[in-house]
Amino acid sequence: MNHEGIIILIFVIGSLLVGALVKSLFQNSKLPYTVILLLIGMGVAVFERGAWAGEGMFSHMIQLVGAINPHLILFLFLPILIFESAYAMEAHLFFRIAPQIILLAVLGLIINMILTAFAVSWLFSWTIGVALLFGALISATDPVAVVALLKEKSSRKRLETLVEGESLLNDGTAIVFFSLFYGFALGTTTEVDSLAVVGDFFKIVVAGSLIGVIVAWIILWVIGRLFNQPLVEIALSVVAAYIAFIVSESLHVSGVVSLVSLALMFSTVGRTKISPEVTHFLHQFWEMMAYLANTLIFLIVGIVIVLHLNINDPSLWVNLGILYLLLLVIRTGSVLFLMPVLKRIGVGITGEKATVLIWGGLRGAVSLSMALSLAQDSAVPPALGNQILFLTAGIVVLTIVLNGSTMEWLLHLLGLDKLPPAKEASVQKAAEGVYLQMEEFLEKFNKNIFFNTISKPTLQSYLDEVKNDSSCSKQIDEDINVAFMRRLLEIERSSYWKQFENGYIGRHAANTLSSSVEEALDNRPVIYPRKSLIKNFALPLPPYWMLHLPFLKKKVESWIFTRLSLNYDIARGFVEAQDEMKKHVDTLAPSEDIKVESRIMIDKNRYAAFEFTKMIEDEYASLISSLQLSSAQRLILNHERSLIWKMQHEGVLEEAEAQKLIQVIEEKMKEKR
Repeated sequence: MNHEGIIILIFVIGSLLVGALVKSLFQNSKLPYTVILLLIGMGVAVFERGAWAGEGMFSHMIQLVGAINPHLILFLFLPILIFESAYAMEAHLFFRIAPQIILLAVLGLIINMILTAFAVSWLFSWTIGVALLFGALISATDPVAVVALLKEKSSRKRLETLVEGESLLNDGTAIVFFSLFYGFALGTTTEVDSLAVVGDFFKIVVAGSLIGVIVAWIILWVIGRLFNQPLVEIALSVVAAYIAFIVSESLHVSGVVSLVSLALMFSTVGRTKISPEVTHFLHQFWEMMAYLANTLIFLIVGIVIVLHLNINDPSLWVNLGILYLLLLVIRTGSVLFLMPVLKRIGVGITGEKATVLIWGGLRGAVSLSMALSLAQDSAVPPALGNQILFLTAGIVVLTIVLNGSTMEWLLHLLGLDKLPPAKEASVQKAAEGVYLQMEEFLEKFNKNIFFNTISKPTLQSYLDEVKNDSSCSKQIDEDINVAFMRRLLEIERSSYWKQFENGYIGRHAANTLSSSVEEALDNRPVIYPRKSLIKNFALPLPPYWMLHLPFLKKKVESWIFTRLSLNYDIARGFVEAQDEMKKHVDTLAPSEDIKVESRIMIDKNRYAAFEFTKMIEDEYASLISSLQLSSAQRLILNHERSLIWKMQHEGVLEEAEAQKLIQVIEEKMKEKR
């Protein structure tokens, strides 16, 4: 039996136990989860170096963790963390903000890298090669704690996406430049050709992106051939992440960029390839994987930092403090330098959000892994390797502990810990709707024989606690109306994916309708007219002569039927979503005027869809029954399957019995796809 393997297994189990305790005991702590884990890891390593040094299995376990190969950290954890982060992002919003993300992740990182190189060259008298190498590795940001806080404290999706998107891409950029400058720093390359570096950079990034897309297409094609096989589909997503990263790194191109493109393919094209029943489970699975990876990596990083540092030289600590301040100034300067452009591209940026961007430039595992690989390279002088490792580890700790733990205070100071006023008004209206529905519920609840001894005022007191009494800030009506329109469009988009999951519309219809909402959400939200759907609410008209050529006639008729099937599906789904939106208008509308206006726009949408279906009935009467039959079969089979699931959950059927019945239905569903 491998004794060391068992010890590592014990460490993993112990780490997950520690993570669970931290998550539950420090739920309301001001310190982010990852910061606490880092401090615990450092504390454990300090004890090992002191009281428990060299004694027993615990000391041996900590030493084994401290000696972990830095490449293993990257290859084991990066595919999980990068894929989950990119997959969880709203793809449409990511593409809208992409110009800002790319500017920060590429040009911003290059500015940071060059200025950092000049700073450390002056501070430590390093050669320009070593300085550039250090500048590349220390410029990669890791905003895990920041993004978690943004998600918890406020609904700033654009800021979250910008911060997270920059981190995803600048990890790849930093690793690319680190690799390009490695030989120059060690003296194996005598000079750096700037044009060659730029060419290599774009080659590495583009090739990495292509590998991610190719792997995604292959895996999604395989998944598309499956039908409701959760375990297989989720396993293939894991395979895809690791294959994309390993293949990219083995070909010396960017594995991080490959993972980002892979994840974006999964969240867009994959939305209709992955079985609807699996989608929610897939998201939960990757969230769990990311939680486990973060738990392990921050404990490991804390241990590695302490065990590899020479903490007895006071001058190193002074230099670390100076470097921390210099890096903060450099990041501030780079963001401010790019602000004029950042304000005019993507979705723009405010001074408050730029401040969060600056303060949220935490460093993490990627920087530390690169520094560890440098320190363990026999070609690097030990003194230099240890100095770089100390400075990198110190910056990782300072940024995570100081910046990460004070981010909540900064968000509060900037007013970003609350919803925007217009959005707050929309939430308040929803809360009022909940309150009214709860009052109706209590009326029925009070009449229940098992609760009839509880007085109505007592029940009402519980309702008062549920009710949101916070008053929203005054804001111009225009902003509140825009927030209301956005909320309705989000309801519409959610309806399409719900219809797809329930089999009411097909995958192509769901994609088309969802895309129309995303286009409507761009800039000023528009409910009507829906310009992107105009072509779908028109009859397909092939050239007249094609219908009279014997060898083309059947193909043209098949094409017409396919187009009509899709457009009919789109029209049905569109009407269903408009009806769903209409249910929420009275509850969410901030004023009578906007309520009337939104109802008119919804009715116009419904009218356009109904007019199209009437055209189909008039022009293609013989096809309408086939179209309806095809849709009805899909709906009936889905409903039958859901009834069997319900009977299983109620205990009427055992799992094995239910699965046999479901298998028969799903075989029929495969034929109808």
